Amino acid sequence: MRNAITIKKEFNAPISEVFDLLSKHATYNKAFAPLQVVRIKDSADPQRPDGVGSIRRMGFGPIKPLQEEITLLEENQRIEYKLINNPLVKHHLGQIDFKEITPYITLVTYKIEFTAKAPLVSKLILAQLKAAITLGFSKLAKSIAS
Repeated sequence: MRNAITIKKEFNAPISEVFDLLSKHATYNKAFAPLQVVRIKDSADPQRPDGVGSIRRMGFGPIKPLQEEITLLEENQRIEYKLINNPLVKHHLGQIDFKEITPYITLVTYKIEFTAKAPLVSKLILAQLKAAITLGFSKLAKSIAS
Protein backbone atom coordinates (compact mmCIF):
# COMPACT_ATOMS: atom_id res chain seq x y z
CA MET A 1 0.00 0.00 0.00
CA ARG A 2 1.29 3.43 -0.92
CA ASN A 3 0.95 6.57 1.10
CA ALA A 4 -0.81 9.39 -0.74
CA ILE A 5 -2.30 12.86 -0.32
CA THR A 6 -4.82 14.78 -2.41
CA ILE A 7 -5.23 18.56 -2.44
CA LYS A 8 -8.11 20.25 -4.29
CA LYS A 9 -8.18 23.97 -5.02
CA GLU A 10 -10.48 26.12 -7.13
CA PHE A 11 -8.83 28.90 -9.13
CA ASN A 12 -10.94 31.84 -10.35
CA ALA A 13 -9.42 31.76 -13.81
CA PRO A 14 -9.93 29.90 -17.11
CA ILE A 15 -8.47 26.38 -17.33
CA SER A 16 -5.93 27.41 -19.99
CA GLU A 17 -4.54 30.15 -17.73
CA VAL A 18 -4.29 27.85 -14.71
CA PHE A 19 -2.69 25.06 -16.75
CA ASP A 20 -0.19 27.49 -18.27
CA LEU A 21 0.74 28.73 -14.80
CA LEU A 22 1.18 25.30 -13.21
CA SER A 23 3.02 23.81 -16.20
CA LYS A 24 5.97 26.19 -15.70
CA HIS A 25 8.68 25.25 -13.24
CA ALA A 26 9.28 28.91 -12.31
CA THR A 27 5.73 29.16 -10.90
CA TYR A 28 6.74 26.92 -8.01
CA ASN A 29 9.30 29.50 -6.85
CA LYS A 30 6.41 31.87 -6.12
CA ALA A 31 4.10 29.21 -4.66
CA PHE A 32 6.61 27.50 -2.40
CA ALA A 33 9.09 30.26 -1.47
CA PRO A 34 11.67 30.08 0.01
CA LEU A 35 12.01 26.74 -1.84
CA GLN A 36 13.75 27.34 -5.15
CA VAL A 37 13.00 25.44 -8.35
CA VAL A 38 15.35 25.49 -11.35
CA ARG A 39 14.98 23.70 -14.69
CA ILE A 40 18.21 21.81 -15.40
CA LYS A 41 17.10 19.97 -18.56
CA ASP A 42 14.71 21.22 -21.24
CA SER A 43 12.09 18.97 -22.80
CA ALA A 44 12.50 18.01 -26.47
CA ASP A 45 9.65 20.44 -27.35
CA PRO A 46 11.14 23.92 -27.93
CA GLN A 47 7.64 25.43 -27.55
CA ARG A 48 7.33 23.99 -24.03
CA PRO A 49 10.77 23.69 -22.36
CA ASP A 50 9.12 22.63 -19.06
CA GLY A 51 7.26 19.77 -20.79
CA VAL A 52 7.77 16.00 -20.96
CA GLY A 53 11.37 15.01 -20.31
CA SER A 54 12.31 18.26 -18.61
CA ILE A 55 14.01 17.98 -15.23
CA ARG A 56 13.85 20.45 -12.35
CA ARG A 57 15.96 20.67 -9.20
CA MET A 58 14.55 21.93 -5.93
CA GLY A 59 16.10 23.10 -2.70
CA PHE A 60 17.47 26.14 -0.93
CA GLY A 61 20.29 28.36 -2.16
CA PRO A 62 23.06 26.32 -3.79
CA ILE A 63 21.76 23.07 -2.26
CA LYS A 64 19.07 21.56 -4.48
CA PRO A 65 19.06 17.81 -3.82
CA LEU A 66 15.60 16.99 -5.18
CA GLN A 67 15.15 16.27 -8.89
CA GLU A 68 11.82 15.76 -10.64
CA GLU A 69 11.19 14.72 -14.23
CA ILE A 70 8.00 15.60 -16.12
CA THR A 71 6.63 12.29 -17.47
CA LEU A 72 3.23 13.38 -18.87
CA LEU A 73 1.76 16.66 -20.03
CA GLU A 74 -1.74 16.75 -21.52
CA GLU A 75 -2.77 20.31 -22.33
CA ASN A 76 -5.43 21.64 -19.92
CA GLN A 77 -5.90 18.14 -18.44
CA ARG A 78 -2.98 16.61 -16.56
CA ILE A 79 0.67 16.95 -15.57
CA GLU A 80 2.61 14.05 -14.04
CA TYR A 81 6.13 13.94 -12.68
CA LYS A 82 8.35 11.60 -10.71
CA LEU A 83 11.22 12.09 -8.30
CA ILE A 84 14.48 10.79 -9.77
CA ASN A 85 17.98 10.01 -8.49
CA ASN A 86 16.96 9.92 -4.81
CA PRO A 87 18.31 6.99 -2.78
CA LEU A 88 15.96 7.74 0.16
CA VAL A 89 12.75 7.32 -1.87
CA LYS A 90 11.21 4.07 -3.10
CA HIS A 91 8.33 5.68 -4.99
CA HIS A 92 7.16 9.22 -5.74
CA LEU A 93 4.55 10.23 -8.29
CA GLY A 94 2.93 13.65 -8.59
CA GLN A 95 -0.23 14.14 -10.64
CA ILE A 96 -2.00 17.46 -11.23
CA ASP A 97 -5.44 17.28 -12.85
CA PHE A 98 -7.38 20.24 -14.25
CA LYS A 99 -11.17 20.41 -14.57
CA GLU A 100 -13.25 23.29 -15.87
CA ILE A 101 -16.10 24.06 -13.45
CA THR A 102 -17.21 27.13 -15.43
CA PRO A 103 -15.35 29.08 -18.14
CA TYR A 104 -13.78 31.15 -15.33
CA ILE A 105 -13.39 28.60 -12.52
CA THR A 106 -10.90 25.74 -12.68
CA LEU A 107 -10.62 22.90 -10.17
CA VAL A 108 -7.07 21.65 -9.65
CA THR A 109 -6.60 18.25 -8.00
CA TYR A 110 -3.02 17.51 -6.93
CA LYS A 111 -2.21 13.95 -5.86
CA ILE A 112 1.12 12.74 -4.56
CA GLU A 113 2.03 9.12 -3.91
CA PHE A 114 5.13 8.77 -1.79
CA THR A 115 7.00 5.91 -0.16
CA ALA A 116 10.30 6.53 1.61
CA LYS A 117 12.81 3.74 2.17
CA ALA A 118 12.89 4.50 5.92
CA PRO A 119 9.76 3.22 7.69
CA LEU A 120 7.33 5.78 9.16
CA VAL A 121 8.95 8.70 7.34
CA SER A 122 6.46 8.74 4.44
CA LYS A 123 3.46 9.94 6.47
CA LEU A 124 5.49 12.77 8.04
CA ILE A 125 6.81 13.96 4.68
CA LEU A 126 3.35 13.77 3.09
CA ALA A 127 1.84 15.81 5.93
CA GLN A 128 4.47 18.51 5.37
CA LEU A 129 3.91 18.44 1.60
CA LYS A 130 0.14 18.73 2.03
CA ALA A 131 0.51 21.80 4.25
CA ALA A 132 3.03 23.45 1.89
CA ILE A 133 1.01 22.75 -1.28
CA THR A 134 -2.26 23.91 0.30
CA LEU A 135 -0.63 27.21 1.30
CA GLY A 136 1.18 27.55 -2.04
CA PHE A 137 -1.98 26.95 -4.07
CA SER A 138 -3.84 29.53 -1.99
CA LYS A 139 -1.13 32.09 -2.80
CA LEU A 140 -1.26 31.24 -6.52
CA ALA A 141 -5.06 31.33 -6.64
CA LYS A 142 -5.07 34.83 -5.15
CA SER A 143 -2.40 36.00 -7.57
CA ILE A 144 -4.37 35.04 -10.71
CA ALA A 145 -7.99 35.59 -9.67
CA SER A 146 -9.86 37.15 -12.60
